[in-house]
Amino acid sequence: MKRTIFTIVTVMFIVAVFAMGVSAVLANKPSEAERFEIFIKNEGLIKKLGLTEEQIGKLKTAVGNSYFPHGRDGKPGGDPPADEAFRMDDEFRAEIYKILSPEQKKQVLTCKFQLDGGFNANALYATKLEVFDLTDEQTKKLRAIEVERSGKYQELLKNIDFKKLSEEERKTNMEKNRNSMKEIATEYNTKMKAVLTPEQLELGKKLTEEGKNLREEVGLKK
Repeated sequence: MKRTIFTIVTVMFIVAVFAMGVSAVLANKPSEAERFEIFIKNEGLIKKLGLTEEQIGKLKTAVGNSYFPHGRDGKPGGDPPADEAFRMDDEFRAEIYKILSPEQKKQVLTCKFQLDGGFNANALYATKLEVFDLTDEQTKKLRAIEVERSGKYQELLKNIDFKKLSEEERKTNMEKNRNSMKEIATEYNTKMKAVLTPEQLELGKKLTEEGKNLREEVGLKK
């Protein structure tokens, strides 16, 4: 049976949080480099964006120089404080947007929003909502909501020492808390949507519908 997107995100969150401790403010949040990497690994997206070999090389360098809170070869996992994480993500996006054409940047923003379901995603993030040309005030509010949501997740799981549990015990605990985590996600998605204007919400609905087959189109598993 295929895992749902929610289950995958939940597993990532639990492993990330308890690999480094509950004190990490945004432990459930992938960095922008982690999110962007798919655009230079997936042939369907490379073709859709029309990336050149020169662009791909520069983008790979930008990704490699960024941070990876969930870890990778040569880069240990670990979240920085929220303000530092946001700063590094901003710097990463600024760097890759210099490499992309204006049209490619627009496509990246649209695809980022659509790839995990648009408004139907388990968890919305400020960076996924950039497709709506957010104001500075909206971005500030959305980031504050992200930090608050992360704290809710951590509060829910703070008394569980996942590092001492077997893989089977981790899965059992994940299932036990799954509904509560889903309720938190739903609550904070609603809060994020409340920051958007009616016009942005309408555009979001349109993009969500238009992107429902994007993963299949570019050859990604659902």
